[in-house]
Amino acid sequence: MGNSLLQINSQRAVRASGDVAEYGALKKSSSLREYTRSTSLISSCINNNNNTRRNISISRPKTMPPTDAEIIDILALRCDVSSSDKNEGEQKLLKQLDYIHTCVRKDKGLFGMMTESLQNKHIFSNDEPENTHTLDQTPDEYNMDYESIYLQTPDGEFIHAYWIYQTEDVDSTMTVLYFHGAGGNISHRLEVLRLFYENLHCNILIIDYRGFGKSSGAPSELGVYIDAQTAYDYLIHKQTISPENIIVLGTSLGASIAIQLVSDPLNQVKLAIFENAFISVPEIAKYFLTYAKSVIGITKSSGFLYLFDSLPKVRRIECPCVYLAGLLDPMIPPWMSNTLYNATRSASKRQLFEYPFGKHNDLPIMKDYFENIQTFIDELSLKKLDTEQSVLR
Repeated sequence: MGNSLLQINSQRAVRASGDVAEYGALKKSSSLREYTRSTSLISSCINNNNNTRRNISISRPKTMPPTDAEIIDILALRCDVSSSDKNEGEQKLLKQLDYIHTCVRKDKGLFGMMTESLQNKHIFSNDEPENTHTLDQTPDEYNMDYESIYLQTPDGEFIHAYWIYQTEDVDSTMTVLYFHGAGGNISHRLEVLRLFYENLHCNILIIDYRGFGKSSGAPSELGVYIDAQTAYDYLIHKQTISPENIIVLGTSLGASIAIQLVSDPLNQVKLAIFENAFISVPEIAKYFLTYAKSVIGITKSSGFLYLFDSLPKVRRIECPCVYLAGLLDPMIPPWMSNTLYNATRSASKRQLFEYPFGKHNDLPIMKDYFENIQTFIDELSLKKLDTEQSVLR
């Protein structure tokens, strides 16, 4: 059962998708404030000897490219195909990568290096459960049409994805860009995806972050943010889907990744949905790790490798937003969704739905879950229609 809280609409105008947005200063919360970058993410990759071409890949993996599915080079799409002005496409990508870098720690710190393995296990759990790098199922077992693909990121990793589509024209229906939580792989989310496929009648793109499933590399906060940007670019530049038809949805860790993606004003979407979102790793660690309170008390979060600090980012978000929270979630306290919702004041429209019997992974089977989402989408359509009619008058 979903209980709708009072909806607060911002009067701030939404930027048209074709406009070029400027990046304002990111006001960091206390957990990120000390970790501003000293150099650009891609500054070391700029070839100063070539004034017309920049190599914006950070590094290329030493492993061989996968051979079991098509590989789509997103860098080539963005910089060589999507823009009539190649330099303009490259500069836009450089700007977005640089923004990503401002949102992560630039160093590990002594305590971080000492506990790196432990922190990776608790935050990403990409090697769990057993045999998680082998896919158990495929979408066709759930009667969903799909393609298995690899997206090559700007820094050279190969991200495995399922592109699940409806039979009609792709851009005539909504597309959900789905970011899953920690642990497992994309085949473990197919039962949930089928509910979206049938209830919202949408296309779906789901990715395994680097180090998850069949994707190459090892996970990091910086890396998964680049993976998310790569997935969004696939929809825009390969499938040529209009931003007005893209819904970004993230659950748990995926909600933090979704928040990062849509906090970039260049990534326009119809709607962002954050399910069981948390404020930051240092905050949520208080509920998980026995040593976390001592670390936070002594070092003020400097012991954490990855912050996933969502609070300063949600203040930048202008697209419509929905927060979904299970009140019986044993892993993420629901008040965190409420805190993030209250901070998302620049959103053109926002709403928080709380599910009294919802836990961490079962919200899609809660009564009114899809009805709440669909109602919000319908309200967006009505609002857009009213705006267009007002302009005509």
